[in-house]
Amino acid sequence: MIYEPNRKLVIDASNKCSLQCPRCLREYYRINKIKVPGENITIDRFNKLIKYYNEFIEFSGLVSDPIMNPNLPKFLKILYENNIPSKVRTAATFKPRDLEWYRIAFNNNPDTMWVFGLDGLPHESHLYRKKQDGEKLFKIMQLATSMGINTVWQYIVFNYNENHIDEAHQLAKDNNMIFELNISSRWITDDPLKPTNKKYVKEF
Repeated sequence: MIYEPNRKLVIDASNKCSLQCPRCLREYYRINKIKVPGENITIDRFNKLIKYYNEFIEFSGLVSDPIMNPNLPKFLKILYENNIPSKVRTAATFKPRDLEWYRIAFNNNPDTMWVFGLDGLPHESHLYRKKQDGEKLFKIMQLATSMGINTVWQYIVFNYNENHIDEAHQLAKDNNMIFELNISSRWITDDPLKPTNKKYVKEF
């Protein structure tokens, strides 16, 4: 596993995402016709950030996906050259359309951990991750492991995938991926996505 200090910087590197996940804050903005705040972080601004945060950088997304920022491969190269540990959390697949972009990103920083949001088996993840091509994402994950990248399969449990956990776990093992099972608490009244097995539901 990658080293994660207590003090780290989590970057929402863009304000764009090709997915429409029902429980994402981004959907609240879309439904209420509110402009999504933020913009693509520039290389100049990123270089300024790592002068102050140089212990650990995580690219995640409260309202975006990291791959939507075209500078991400360059950010990863900068981190590698400065020996700063990093992680990328991603789930979008709309672009780039081919795998070469990922190959460049993986080559630019072979030490970065990549966490892929694939909620279910590759053919069913789109049932929550609207507009996601799960089978394409799995090919990207396989490319990552083939290049020696520390690869995590993040699997949020929903009712459509709760009976496929063992199969997914074995698939991850067969492909040298770390399997990360996530139990969510983001449920609404009579939520059609809520697991039927209570052990997969986090209540407050």
